[in-house]
Amino acid sequence: KKTGATEYMVFLSALMITLSKYSRQEDIVIGSPISGRTHRDTENMLGMFVNTLAMRGRPEGKKTVGKFLQEVKDICLKAYENQEYPFEELVEAVKVRRDISRNPLFDVMLVLQNNETIPLKLKGLEITDGVPFGESAKFDLDISVARDEEGYVVYNKYCTDLFKAETIQWLNRHYKEALKQLTNQLETKLEDICLTDEAESKKLIHAFNDTAADYPKDKTVIDLFEEQIEKTPDTTAVIYEDEQLSYRELNEKANQLAYKLREIGVQPDDFVAMLTERSLEMIIGIYGILKAGGAYVPMDPSYPKERIRYMLTDCAPKAILTYGSEIDTDIPVIDLADSEVWTGASENPEHVNKPNDLAYCIYTSGTTGRPKGVMIEHHSLTNHLYVSSEVFYHNAPLTTAMFTNYCFDFSVPSIFVSLVNGGSILLIKKEEEAFIDVINSPQVNVIKATPSVLRVALDCAENIERKVTTIISGGETFTKDILDHARALMPPDVEIFNEYGPTEATVFCTAHKIEQTETSRIPIGKPIYNAKVYICSGTKLCGIGMPGELCIAGEGLARAYLNQPELTAEKFIDNPFGEGRMYRSGDLARWLPDGNIEYLGRIDEQVKIRGFRVEIKEIEKAIRSIEEVKDCAVIVRTDANGEKATYAYLVSDQEISVTEIRDTLGQTLPDYMIPSYMAQIKQIPVTRNGKLDKRALPEIEGKSEREYIAPRNP
Repeated sequence: KKTGATEYMVFLSALMITLSKYSRQEDIVIGSPISGRTHRDTENMLGMFVNTLAMRGRPEGKKTVGKFLQEVKDICLKAYENQEYPFEELVEAVKVRRDISRNPLFDVMLVLQNNETIPLKLKGLEITDGVPFGESAKFDLDISVARDEEGYVVYNKYCTDLFKAETIQWLNRHYKEALKQLTNQLETKLEDICLTDEAESKKLIHAFNDTAADYPKDKTVIDLFEEQIEKTPDTTAVIYEDEQLSYRELNEKANQLAYKLREIGVQPDDFVAMLTERSLEMIIGIYGILKAGGAYVPMDPSYPKERIRYMLTDCAPKAILTYGSEIDTDIPVIDLADSEVWTGASENPEHVNKPNDLAYCIYTSGTTGRPKGVMIEHHSLTNHLYVSSEVFYHNAPLTTAMFTNYCFDFSVPSIFVSLVNGGSILLIKKEEEAFIDVINSPQVNVIKATPSVLRVALDCAENIERKVTTIISGGETFTKDILDHARALMPPDVEIFNEYGPTEATVFCTAHKIEQTETSRIPIGKPIYNAKVYICSGTKLCGIGMPGELCIAGEGLARAYLNQPELTAEKFIDNPFGEGRMYRSGDLARWLPDGNIEYLGRIDEQVKIRGFRVEIKEIEKAIRSIEEVKDCAVIVRTDANGEKATYAYLVSDQEISVTEIRDTLGQTLPDYMIPSYMAQIKQIPVTRNGKLDKRALPEIEGKSEREYIAPRNP
């Protein structure tokens, strides 16, 4: 009554809002039939006059409900004025890209059954309205609304290849909530509308996040490690090629290093940088830093000098640990290859750390063009070790093969979990080296690797022998083809886990044990102990099945980004659903009805390449800094091997050499961030709204340098 809208306009507006929440789009087109009998002469004529209208609305988040409803009203009235325009001619006129697998203008139909109902009477027969069953769906989703004595009834017809029945049930529930809010909150902004009712909100906040568990929160990682040494002093702790260390030997050498670091002045929350290759000394160095009271900052010696210089300046370490390499710096350097380091007192130094002190700082790719340091405290790492021990290791002394570079947090479980459970670490020299031999090794029980590494290994394997009990995968999307391949090669009792988590949540915050019966997309699981996960649109909950930003709270959250208070304030916000803080991951996900979470991709331009976290903006900034380059665009595609790869498109007034571009980028970016494929084009194609038009970029994979670097117009 306030807006002068009809029933149909209200139902259409609510459906557009609902679909906008589900699709994260602010441009929605819904089809509706209209009777087409606009002249009195047609009222008594037999025949099909029905036409189809394409109703287009823009449910933008900043609009109020009242304003949007008024817009829909205006759209409907204009559509009614032109209802005789044939739908087929409209499709031809707008010149949309045709696809035989879908309808040209819309995939959703809304029908309001508001014609007069005249009771039919036949002698000796009782006639009632019925709902037709068994029809095939002509659209992805067909919603019919009819009125009865008690109110309105909604009927759904949908494509069963796209939707499960329970998905439609949840969509109906959210549609009902949209109607409720639409008729009560005209001044509310669309972005502030939450389509979860009270019962669903309780399920999302409490039932799905019932993860509280006791863990040794008053202990540091070193406390747990030294407790294990007392139990198994002579057990092998670390193996590297033909060398190995027992728990006692590892502890004594770590103690010797810790005393030397304390002499330099290392105290709690001080950083100690590490520039070492994989070796026994690398593991000793990590434990020595923690025993001294400091936090380790891993750096790869193969990183460009400029990148290493920036990281050292940013974290300002009290000392740098190297292994046989030289570095030009005024910071004290300890060479772990020097035998003098392994002298002096070897008993446990006095514990100076508290659970809230820093354990490590790991650098990840940054949107500003510079890497950013993520600071993790001991209590977060302790909780992670507790969860991993319970879920993956079953508190047993297992041997873990360490494939991942120690500069990435995916390596953290390999470094610590086995050694607090009486197990061993088997260091692999290179990630891709002898993977099958490692899997078949009589020593290895636990494999932790990214899906891309698993895929390569499985492609080379004929079969996998007994010994491995657990495979943990994460860092990338775990696809069904990898699972099928693994199941075909492995004994049926091998446990395979898919985990998810950003560096800011201490390695992982959800986990899923993949069952033999898994047949569809592999979820990333449920929240782990003492972690809470929310799927949000802004700070409003997204209902079950509704995509949104995956947000994380709980014990695993990082302290902050190093020296980046604005970014910290942007990403770590007050938890609107409980105590403490909440981290906005930038990942897109949705709840499944059983409480599992399905990962859907990124909201921003961050990607994972072979498990490495890469910010597209950092690559583009590095390319634009090259003098010959006027503009560039970097996108991600799947290459011929089924792996994600970065493609760079460069605009320049002169012909560019790929080799020179790669060499220049290699001075500031690590190898994994340098684009796999490059092409020179005349201009970066954009859409009307100024966004990159990826479809207009040429395919360049597999072409020779001369072919794909030549200037071309897409």
